[in-house]
Amino acid sequence: MRIDDLKQFADKTITIRMNDGEIAKVKVNFVDEEHQDMIAAVEETSCPDHHRAACALRTFAAADIASVERSD
Repeated sequence: MRIDDLKQFADKTITIRMNDGEIAKVKVNFVDEEHQDMIAAVEETSCPDHHRAACALRTFAAADIASVERSD
C-alpha cells in the first residue's frame, strides 16, 4: 500500500490485512511519510505472538500492508 493512501487514517481505528496474512485492528497514531510507515496501537490481532503487551504500539511499513478497512 502507498503511504499517501494511509494518511487519511491518522487518528482512526482501522482493520489492516498484512501481506503475511496477519489481520489486525489498530488505532493509527501517526503516519510517517519520510519513513513510509505508520505507528499504531494494536487492539486485536490474528497473530498475538507478534506483540508483547495488549495495546502495544507497533510500526507497520506501508509496503507490508495489503488492504485497509475503517473500523469505527
